[in-house]
Amino acid sequence: MRFTKEKELIKAYFKFTKKQKTKFLWLPVTIDGETRWLETATIEYKVKKNYTLLGIEYSWEPWEFINK
Repeated sequence: MRFTKEKELIKAYFKFTKKQKTKFLWLPVTIDGETRWLETATIEYKVKKNYTLLGIEYSWEPWEFINK
């Protein structure tokens, strides 16, 4: 069993790594009270730590819209 994806997320969390992704928003995306949909948007993501009943879970979460 391999957990390479989880290791990459943990490293990105502690290094404060961010990534940007440009995509067409078919469904509404809300970040800090701003909702966008049916348009092309660039979104900056960062790793978020979530505490669950089974332990700690890391995942990429939308952080902010990048206006271009």
